[in-house]
Amino acid sequence: MRTHVAIAWLAAAIPAASAAQQQEQPGIDLSQPAKPAEQPPAKSDEELPPIDLSRPAPPPAREAPPPAPEKPRAVQPFSEKDVALGDKVKAVQRKGFIKKGRLELAPIFAATVNDAFYQKFGYGLRLAYNLHDAFAIAVRGTKYAKLRTDNVREGKLAFQSQLLNSDIDQQVMIGGVWSPIYGKASILQSSIIHFDLFLQAGFGLVWTATSGPPLSQGPHVAADFGGGLRFYPKEWLAFELGLLATLYPDQPQAQLPATTQRVFVLNVGMSFFWPFTFDYVYP
Repeated sequence: MRTHVAIAWLAAAIPAASAAQQQEQPGIDLSQPAKPAEQPPAKSDEELPPIDLSRPAPPPAREAPPPAPEKPRAVQPFSEKDVALGDKVKAVQRKGFIKKGRLELAPIFAATVNDAFYQKFGYGLRLAYNLHDAFAIAVRGTKYAKLRTDNVREGKLAFQSQLLNSDIDQQVMIGGVWSPIYGKASILQSSIIHFDLFLQAGFGLVWTATSGPPLSQGPHVAADFGGGLRFYPKEWLAFELGLLATLYPDQPQAQLPATTQRVFVLNVGMSFFWPFTFDYVYP
């Protein structure tokens, strides 16, 4: 009896299982890749655009090179813009030649330039002490030699043997030398020479042809003034060129009144300074 019941139950269960399998959805087959969608074939009647062979094809555009990295700049505490113009250019620079506190010994060679009858050449010596770079006290002595020119004979005939110009023999003068202008000059862009412009004035004694016999007037009181230019190529040496005028009263003849004589002399000389070197001292 039990055997018949089991067989009947199995027969009823088999149709129910087949109906459940029919209701399940089919699965996706992953064993093969999906086929790409088919594109419609191009139409054979479409033509490509024509190619222009009259012009060469443009070269491909080149890519711009990357910018070079900037070099690091040196860090400065101040730039040129931060410095004032007055600190860049010094309006007053220090002098390259110092005379203050130094002795000066100068041989001098002189020649008169305003005597048409007697040409006089002289030689002398000047000793000076520089109290300051721009001022010195000097003592000068000069001895002259007279040379007669051809104008003497014509002058005696024209003035009836009366030549009123006095003949200077020697002089001793004391005075001051002032140098208000100082500068520098470049020679052939290779060296620099210092120079200054000076003025001098003083007083002293002059001996002329009337100082001895027969008139025996003795020395004449005189005054002089002039100026010139000095160059300093070395620390102990200078060259100078100047013009000096000496004025003094003289009476060439006893029968005539005294007149003021004017002698203009061109001086050329060199100066030796002691001490031979100097140390610059800031003011």
